[in-house]
Amino acid sequence: MTAFERLVHTPLAKALGWTLFHSLWEGALAALVLLAVLFVVRSPRARYAWACVAMSGVLAGFALTFCLLWSQGGGAGTAIPHAIPRAQLIENQSPPGPPARFPIEDVLPWLAPFWLAGVVVFHLRSVAGWMAAGRVRDRGVCRAPDPWPQRLQHLAARLRVSQPVALLETCLADVPVVVGYLRPVILVPVGMLAGMPGAQVEAILLHELAHILRRDYLANLLQTVVEGFLFYHPAIWWISIVVRAERENCCDDLVVEASGDAREYAAALAALEQTRWAADRAALAATGGSLVNAFAVCFTSRKGSHGRRSCRPAF
Repeated sequence: MTAFERLVHTPLAKALGWTLFHSLWEGALAALVLLAVLFVVRSPRARYAWACVAMSGVLAGFALTFCLLWSQGGGAGTAIPHAIPRAQLIENQSPPGPPARFPIEDVLPWLAPFWLAGVVVFHLRSVAGWMAAGRVRDRGVCRAPDPWPQRLQHLAARLRVSQPVALLETCLADVPVVVGYLRPVILVPVGMLAGMPGAQVEAILLHELAHILRRDYLANLLQTVVEGFLFYHPAIWWISIVVRAERENCCDDLVVEASGDAREYAAALAALEQTRWAADRAALAATGGSLVNAFAVCFTSRKGSHGRRSCRPAF
């Protein structure tokens, strides 16, 4: 028996296998409950809170199920019977019947090592992404020109962001991003501050400050950890998509409340969306909110037979 086979036949592998099996219906149940809530609740903050509860609930259910199975399993199944002589087994052998089937209790322990390998791979990938995001703030950056650092301080005071926030221009990103938790930095593409109207730039900066105010950088880190442990579950990835979408919607609402000009903010998001790139999840982008879709509808919808365009943002 190889070391891999000995690992599979341990009580730990048995408990993990059954835990993975039960987590499938637990995650599906959490996703169904969240789906029902999303049909009823319209507040982005409430939807975000429910999505976070659903994701945390699946992880808590996974941990609780494993603890219960581990305590019940003990060392069962590890003893190998030797009381019956081999000759007697041959004499009492019954005639060959249909091929033996693999019961589920024999198959599930084999899932444990593959799950462990997947967790390691996903977390190593996440760590590499976070390290790359940390290097972005130190390479290819320069200080934002005046008076934008001062205007950022005024915007931070408007949102009541207490911690200091730096504003840098970068040539390594095409959209504004927030990097860091203890010492947050807002990175904007080179030329954005000079190439966009001041009101639109302020709206984008308010969005990034909203992420800092809500501690979204830390929340995104914890979310990535949960995804790493439950990477195999489709319901978790759907719940994670809901969490990220509602997080952006919450920041959109904060920007609109602070600026009072939803249309100008939507125009700024639409301008950024045209140059959007596949940003890493470790950085929180200012695009992707609901106002982008609303502004897109504003430019594509037409009213009347004269082809005049109408704008009715959904907020």
